[in-house]
Amino acid sequence: LFTTLCSWYNIFMSARTLSNTLEMIFTIVALNYWPIPGVISTSGRQWLKNYRIALILAITACIMRPTNGLLWLFLGLQLIIVSPNKTKVITNAILVCSTMLISNIILDTWLYGDNGNNFVFTPYLFFQTNVINNISLFYGAHTWHWYISQGIPFILSTFLPFFALGLYYVYHSKQIYARMKTLLLLSAWILIIYSLLPHKEFRFIYSIIPILLIISACGLQQVSIRTTPRIRRLCMVFILLTQVPMALYLSLWHQRGVMDVMLWLRKRPQETLSLGVLMPCHSTPWYSVIHRNIDMWFLTCEPPLDQTTTYLDEADQFYANPINFIEQHQKDRVWPPTYLILFDALLTNNSELEIYLKQQQGYKECQRFFNSHFHDDPRRRGDVIVFCHE
Repeated sequence: LFTTLCSWYNIFMSARTLSNTLEMIFTIVALNYWPIPGVISTSGRQWLKNYRIALILAITACIMRPTNGLLWLFLGLQLIIVSPNKTKVITNAILVCSTMLISNIILDTWLYGDNGNNFVFTPYLFFQTNVINNISLFYGAHTWHWYISQGIPFILSTFLPFFALGLYYVYHSKQIYARMKTLLLLSAWILIIYSLLPHKEFRFIYSIIPILLIISACGLQQVSIRTTPRIRRLCMVFILLTQVPMALYLSLWHQRGVMDVMLWLRKRPQETLSLGVLMPCHSTPWYSVIHRNIDMWFLTCEPPLDQTTTYLDEADQFYANPINFIEQHQKDRVWPPTYLILFDALLTNNSELEIYLKQQQGYKECQRFFNSHFHDDPRRRGDVIVFCHE
């Protein structure tokens, strides 16, 4: 509990409306009911009830993010192999999963089909787009060892030495290893499969982070057992002083300008309010924060579904030549909008744009919001600046 509550990554991610967060929650709750070999027996009646609950939660997680199916494929095959009740395991899985999938197909076809006539199977479309067509490469590729060399070390940060100690202890304790073996193999399986995919993100492995924190907790427990109470307290203070401040900084200060500017715009009194966002796509929240029926547009970054090799999204086109982009796209969006928002780095690297907006388009800087002290994307560095149309 201590490691879970103190994890900066848990604090940072849990409040975000990402499908990965919900996927992680459903996965962990499902694992709580799942008949893990060596931990939960598959005899009697209670296990079957829990197994069905786990299946419902698991298939829900898979519907939300089809890649979660890799996790349950491993656990399902393992359960079939080791369980003495193979027939019950398989028949219940088929019954529950087919019912949930058919319900999902009906709902998606009704919502997204052509008047409910086109057959829509979202998991297949997800697989086709991201795996077969490999559209995810449009958002970047990483080396195969990225999750091991960067992902896990960054997410665990100061938990890393306790994780290493916990891993050593779990492996050398027969009793603990017997209970943790399935979860360890599951984590390794996910890391191996995800490492084969070229596009990688921290959030993709969020569903196994609670397992890694359990191992870290085992390491912290060993420190408590094998050392003095004073050292144990120092270790806990060390974790608190490194994890919690990092969580607070990243949640309250880092990149807060993109939120503050939308909260500020929401309070503007003009009835003819309109907004243009000259930033890399999805830099700011949208109508979920504005809560007003106004004209708004931003630079889009849809991937090339036709797999065009020379494709450039709107954000890349704009940053390649900002003035030329504005002049060519004034007719296909509201121009001039009442407000334009952009990052300070854009004006720092392109002084001609500031002159163009002020002298030729009638804008002036009217507000500025602190956004971050640092950023890995040079286009998102500096303050968030608001230009008002005079």
